[in-house]
Amino acid sequence: MWFLIVAIVVFAFLLFIRNLYGEDLRQYDSTDLSATFYRPTPSHKYPQALELLASIQQPISFTKPSNYLYALRKKIDRLGDVELDCEIIPVATQFQGKCVMGEWIISKNSDVNKRLLYIHGGGFVVGSAKSHRVVTERLSRELGVAVFAVNYDMIPDGKRAKGIEDCRNAYQWLLEHNPYQQQVCHRIYVAGDSAGGNLSLSLIGWLKHQNIRQVDAAIAICPCIDSTFSYGSLSYNAKTDFLLNPFMGKFQHFPQFILLIWVTILFRMNPSNPKISPIFANLADLPPILIQASDTEMMVDDSRRYTNKARSQGSDVRLQTWSNMLHVWHLFDLEEADEAYAEIGKFVAQSEHQLERVVG
Repeated sequence: MWFLIVAIVVFAFLLFIRNLYGEDLRQYDSTDLSATFYRPTPSHKYPQALELLASIQQPISFTKPSNYLYALRKKIDRLGDVELDCEIIPVATQFQGKCVMGEWIISKNSDVNKRLLYIHGGGFVVGSAKSHRVVTERLSRELGVAVFAVNYDMIPDGKRAKGIEDCRNAYQWLLEHNPYQQQVCHRIYVAGDSAGGNLSLSLIGWLKHQNIRQVDAAIAICPCIDSTFSYGSLSYNAKTDFLLNPFMGKFQHFPQFILLIWVTILFRMNPSNPKISPIFANLADLPPILIQASDTEMMVDDSRRYTNKARSQGSDVRLQTWSNMLHVWHLFDLEEADEAYAEIGKFVAQSEHQLERVVG
């Protein structure tokens, strides 16, 4: 009798673990790993970027994790303490009874009828609208759009599902509001980096099943797409990813099923759920998407797999990679960042031109 009970429990546990893996994504691995934008060495300001990165990194304390986390949040938010030639308008409002928090970034050439929802990165635990002002100001200036950077619920204070809901609410609110009044937008875009890239791709995957206006185009910067951590670059790029290695470097040493259980507990969701791993969704009928990543970061294979799967299902997804760059190098004063923003500008302009042709 006891043997039968133990066998049933073990079998149920194995089924539970198997369900966490999701589909086998190895079929979407790339054979061509060459960088779209290649330099044998990074541009001349790269050492200053590494110094800035070192200044905001906080020694990890496993004895007082909450103290570590809040100290790191403060340091990262200081990235926003820069002088920018733009208008910054804090937002704390309601949409259908739910809070929408964040800030508008409006450059001098912004058209408030063209709006972009920006979702910041930070591993779902750090970062804010303030910490990413260098990115949002640049996007507003380059694209001529009014940017709304949302402050979403982060773990461990909030729930992963609540952060997803916050982004959905912010998008719907943005459709109807510019920085100064209630007004329907002419163009709408979504962009995000790292964890924010995950939330951006999750958002557009949700939107295609809703009776809500779809985004005109999306930009994902170094996105974290697969929460099952099944991709190879997690290991082979560990030593070359100076930003993520201190936080994710140890992941490669754990069996995948341990990571799956850890993610399940932390996020309170199945790691292969498309809400938190957009790559496991059906990727047909998506809006145009531009993904940018570094060929030396730990999550680059994530972007390659998503691109290959989406293309195989008929969606217009373009992947651009830069050689020897930091994860989300767009935060730093680098020539490679200038190149990346220029490519985002071209992508959005092309998307607008295609929309105008369809309407015309």
